[in-house]
Amino acid sequence: MEGLEVAKCPVCEALIEVPHPTLGQELECPECGEALKVIHTAPLKLYYAFPTDLDPLPEEEPRRLG
Repeated sequence: MEGLEVAKCPVCEALIEVPHPTLGQELECPECGEALKVIHTAPLKLYYAFPTDLDPLPEEEPRRLG
């Protein structure tokens, strides 16, 4: 099938088929259920998809010398 790409899940290393992958596309690993995101399309690479509703981590206080 044209447009079908395959990548490994970064969690369980299962092969995942992604038809017509696009950058930022989110999907779920059929083996372990991890939420993943397409971070590179050539070659296809997947990474953890972090929920967008979480607050960002607070910035650390800058260290002051002397």
